Amino acid sequence: MRRLIAAAVSGLLAVALGAPARASRPEGPGWEREITPPFDFAAGVPCDFAVHGEPVVDAVYYKTLTTKPDGTPATQVAVGPLIYRVTNVATGEATRADASSSALLTYREDGSQTWLLHGPLLVRFREGNGNLPRGLYNLDGAAWRLDITADGHLTVSGGYRIIKDVCATLA
Repeated sequence: MRRLIAAAVSGLLAVALGAPARASRPEGPGWEREITPPFDFAAGVPCDFAVHGEPVVDAVYYKTLTTKPDGTPATQVAVGPLIYRVTNVATGEATRADASSSALLTYREDGSQTWLLHGPLLVRFREGNGNLPRGLYNLDGAAWRLDITADGHLTVSGGYRIIKDVCATLA
């Protein structure tokens, strides 16, 4: 479930760890590798046209720091490279988007999440579901935050910047 949410937000991952993107398993015990699935968004969701995203570099590792009473993660660290090839399905035009942030992820009992991030992330905003306009954005920053409510409302804050408006790039 947490993987699907991360993919739906386009990219995964959350406080500044300062770790560079890695292609191999991080040192120490407890790191687990998860495969990032591709994503598809219909026309009008983030962009005016249908979009397909496919990981072309995917070596993200997660480490669970604390668990909830049911054994599911309450906090996790995520590190490693994740690069998507994002395509305008109608035209075939494509671009790459970096989602290789280091992150501290907090999952709450009510279904909300907080991601504290260092580095880039690909984030999808639907109409009216966040503090950025509808779109697919490659965001980046040294120390920034993504809050996700239980119903999927997104709020980005802190020292982030939009490094690529993917919809505009592919239009």
